[in-house]
Amino acid sequence: MKCFLSRLVSLLVAFSAALFSVAAYAELDEITVTAQRREASLQDVPVSVSALSAGDLETRQIVNVRDLQYQVPNLNITANTGTASAARVFLRGIGEDESRGAVDQAVGIYVDDVFIGRSVGSLMDLVDLERVEVLRGPQGTLYGRNSNGGAIKLISRKPSTEETTYEIGTTVGSDSRFDVRLAANWAVSDATAIRATAMHRSRDGFHKLSPNGDFADLDREVGEIDTTAFRVVLQHAFNDDWTMNLSVDSTADDRDPTPDSAAPPNDADNDLFTIEPLPGADPCSQFAPVPFQSIGCFTGYMSEVDVLGFGLNITGNFGDYTFKSLTGYREMEDELASRIGFVYLQNTDQDQLSQEFSLTSNYNGPFNWVGGVYVFDEDFTLLSTFFNDFAVAVATDSWAAFAHGTYDITEALTLTAGVRYTDEEKEVTARNLTAETGDGAFSASRSPDFSKTTYNLALDYKFTEGVMGYASLATGFKSGGASPDCFSPAACFLPVEEEEVETWEVGIRSDLADGRVRLNASYFFNTYEGLQISSTVPGLGFTRFNVDETEISGLEVEAIWQATDNLTINAILGWLDGEYTKVTDSQAGGLTNAGAPCEGGEPTIECAKALDLKNAPDFKGTLGFLYSAPVGNGNLEIAVDASFEDDSWSLVANSPDHALTEVDTLVNARIAYGPSDDKWQVALWGRNLTDETYGRAAAAGSFTKYAADPQTWGVDARIRF
Repeated sequence: MKCFLSRLVSLLVAFSAALFSVAAYAELDEITVTAQRREASLQDVPVSVSALSAGDLETRQIVNVRDLQYQVPNLNITANTGTASAARVFLRGIGEDESRGAVDQAVGIYVDDVFIGRSVGSLMDLVDLERVEVLRGPQGTLYGRNSNGGAIKLISRKPSTEETTYEIGTTVGSDSRFDVRLAANWAVSDATAIRATAMHRSRDGFHKLSPNGDFADLDREVGEIDTTAFRVVLQHAFNDDWTMNLSVDSTADDRDPTPDSAAPPNDADNDLFTIEPLPGADPCSQFAPVPFQSIGCFTGYMSEVDVLGFGLNITGNFGDYTFKSLTGYREMEDELASRIGFVYLQNTDQDQLSQEFSLTSNYNGPFNWVGGVYVFDEDFTLLSTFFNDFAVAVATDSWAAFAHGTYDITEALTLTAGVRYTDEEKEVTARNLTAETGDGAFSASRSPDFSKTTYNLALDYKFTEGVMGYASLATGFKSGGASPDCFSPAACFLPVEEEEVETWEVGIRSDLADGRVRLNASYFFNTYEGLQISSTVPGLGFTRFNVDETEISGLEVEAIWQATDNLTINAILGWLDGEYTKVTDSQAGGLTNAGAPCEGGEPTIECAKALDLKNAPDFKGTLGFLYSAPVGNGNLEIAVDASFEDDSWSLVANSPDHALTEVDTLVNARIAYGPSDDKWQVALWGRNLTDETYGRAAAAGSFTKYAADPQTWGVDARIRF
């Protein structure tokens, strides 16, 4: 680590020297964020936050939540193993890859400040957004539960009373890609406006399924996309001080799950995009029970996710204060048929209601604050089949009170402090329907109760008008519950304790070279107690458990250089160093999957401590440029970026070999042209231009690996009037 720090400091010094030698060109735009619940410049916020505007989302080809991983340091996102729309999000080495019921996420996803309670349905397409903010590190004060690793905030475009506008967009591309996007803003009156957005996206599958034996005539493509969504927002100003936003959104996502294929060299043709039985395996048989159909024989891949949401946001100003009421109701249903080593079937029914009241001060003096209360209620049921049939029902009742304030000690030095108290109760009822014997050995009823006080402290100092440094301490927690697994009476829906994190961080925010260079960097050190893990524990089977202590440190750098009036260069770099530091014998058995990667196949504490954290590459980064220049009566834009990362493991045991994620450099490019008034635009784009083959997810059985997207290309066109 010391060697790495030395190299990084040398790199930054050299980079800064080069930057200060540039000629006089246009300044970078100021970025406004709401990471601390009030509008502020990104460069003035003592928090690790990345912000992407609507323009950034377009030029960098960010069309889905998973695309954010290349634009934010130390962020890894993909579809959860064997699923279609469940996001597996890891930030700074911490995340959650269990999408079944009774398991909460470690990185919160918020749509217009409404928390999304389940990972299923959270791998959403990004349409008509004003910006995206990604907060790194625990957000236990202002954002609360289950944001240990950080928070992803999706902020939609708001209705405008200034004018009525319409926008139509389409995409056509490889693999029969076809999208239609519609957006309309109606300025009903000086006080009322409505904004409506609709989207449909379709594409053929990348995978060819070729069963044999009794299913030889069932060959087909797998992995197709068929998604339709809409959103309508009504904004009304009652007077100059009070406004209301009422929204409804719906998504019908029928995309196939990512299918499993055998990883080379164990595949029949060494092609991840073809799915056939393993060499030497018995031919596919119609008499094999569906839950035990092998790779290449199971043909029923499907996923249907339906989401409906309502939101009500009321904001009012009185005196020196702003009051805000945020109400969110969401419901989700999904049906999934896939393979995760073996056939996995799932039906989920979930609904959630959240309510937050907050009061924010707007004093002219050195002190300002925000405080509030938050309530979250959720009910869901999960019916699943994995060897056995399971039924899990969870009801969650959570409430919190929080306060957060800033005090300007001097004109240059500011103290920030916040505290949040959370109380959460869960009712878990679970049964193994296949193994039930009537004596309750394969069922459980649990009522865990969690209460926690989390806090943050930060000092920031403005060294110059363009350079600010900060140091902070933040804590967070992720509630526990119960494992969704019950394969034996000894490991039947076992209780899982809460997960806690303490993070120390130092950082710098700088605008240099007369505003033409933005260089932001941070170093953090996390200590996790009770990190929640899913794995096979000797004597228990597959279950969830807590690891006593885990430490993760890292560095993050974000740089933008306005090299000329026409050329902008950006760099995003992240480094991680994580290890399990306190492990019991039982935990070592679970982390190593009963000793799979250990010498002699015997699980030991030393072997467990030597493991890499899953989904946490030692380094990851993106280098890109945007060239923009007037051509004729319009403007030409050329954007290219290259992403790179170190090898990492997708399974906690760092085994078997095919669970190693190896990603060569990925190159994306986009060329766009449109008039200077931006009334229309046509763009040609390509992703993974060198057609690299890789996968970010694996299952231990059947050499199973899940391929990421191959090379794709297309044409975007839009018109505004």
